Amino acid sequence: MNRGEKNIMKQKKMFGPYAVAVIGLLLVCMAVAPVSAENGLHAVAIDGGSLLINEDGGIDCTATADTYVGSYIPGVTYQIEVDCEYRDYNVVVGQTAQFRLEGPDGSVTTKSIFDVPLINNNWQGTLSIPFTPASPGSYHWEIACSEGSESASARGDLILS
Repeated sequence: MNRGEKNIMKQKKMFGPYAVAVIGLLLVCMAVAPVSAENGLHAVAIDGGSLLINEDGGIDCTATADTYVGSYIPGVTYQIEVDCEYRDYNVVVGQTAQFRLEGPDGSVTTKSIFDVPLINNNWQGTLSIPFTPASPGSYHWEIACSEGSESASARGDLILS
């Protein structure tokens, strides 16, 4: 055996166990980690509109809903997100401000704020509901806000073809 063959034999002995360990680790990772295409979990954020309760000079409630038009893709979840804001000027006290989002499937999420006297109860946030349509079509969500005798509502649309 010449000198070059001896070096090759040394390298094989040195790298053999490491190569086996690396290949084994890769196989374990492939078995444990799911492929994203198999999960089918995709989310698309939708601007569902906005709700505003403004106490500047009394109570004023405003609701504006949006429309989303797109292609139907099986398994896609749409995250309907509604921006909400409560502007407290301590003009009206002792009322409860309410924000509401009802999804196309009837699921509901709400936020209530009791207007404590002498405390600034300003709030900004988001109401959000996931929705996974079963087929192409038109789907709708309802948004509403109220405080005292004032209220506003609007309907948003998800149109998938």
